[in-house]
Amino acid sequence: MNKPRLIIGGAPKSGTTAIYYYLKQHPELLLSPKKELHFFSRIALEKTAGGPGDRHVLREVPSSFNEYLNYFPSEVRGRIAVDVSPSYLYHFMSANEITRLLPDAKIVFILRNPADKAFSQYLHLVGSGRENLSFSDALCCEKDRQQQGYADMWLYRESGFYANALSHYYHVFGQGRVRVYYYDDFRTNPEKVLRDIFSFAGIAEDVPLAPVTDVNRSGRPRSSLVSRVFLSPNWFTFLLRRIVPQGIGRLARKQIKDYNTGAKPGFPPNLRNSLLEDFRDDILRVEEILGRPSGWLK
Repeated sequence: MNKPRLIIGGAPKSGTTAIYYYLKQHPELLLSPKKELHFFSRIALEKTAGGPGDRHVLREVPSSFNEYLNYFPSEVRGRIAVDVSPSYLYHFMSANEITRLLPDAKIVFILRNPADKAFSQYLHLVGSGRENLSFSDALCCEKDRQQQGYADMWLYRESGFYANALSHYYHVFGQGRVRVYYYDDFRTNPEKVLRDIFSFAGIAEDVPLAPVTDVNRSGRPRSSLVSRVFLSPNWFTFLLRRIVPQGIGRLARKQIKDYNTGAKPGFPPNLRNSLLEDFRDDILRVEEILGRPSGWLK
């Protein structure tokens, strides 16, 4: 088996899907056919599968290290295996298990303005037919959902505090094996960020990259029924993934999602400002840890 030597994590809705498709273009990298494996956060995910669809998400997570490694076949030699799983940031105790089983692995995190991340995260679950509340009501219910064991994807505010996670990863991995980028930098100049990731991984930087656009769109669904049946984690979509070839299924799902995704509602400025105040101290800590401004509090 090829043990992954590069891990990509980050906040939800922070560009990791686009990065996955960019990295797949590099001939020296081996990406698993399934984008998000979440193996090293499985223990935490087993305890937080109480929300609609969460159990079906958990069924897709490898339950053993050998099953995890099967996503990186040994016959593909001479390439660096890459695991792209955003949940490793929020479930930051994953760091200990990663270093135990993958002692040579390096890790990259993408961080997004936590207020904007929260709203985009909310729209993602609305779009898949799982979230029925307004954003403000969902924020009010967050503590109750957390106590009921909802997965971190439902914790719009809670999953926006990054400082403790970063501190732990730097402590466990060491400075030289952790690289952190801001989502705004990636969105503005993806090629610059990607070439820095290539350098960090120790592979060729001058690889031509085709643009990756319009992935993982968010917005209100045109049909809630279509979302619940075809886009939400459920028994039907779980079985389809085992019947339909992976590439065909992924393309079909994207076409359904693109067709069914309507307009993206605006983020109420007063609610955004209120959230930023909640995150202020943590944002300042993140900037101190990374030694550079985020621009999130402007």
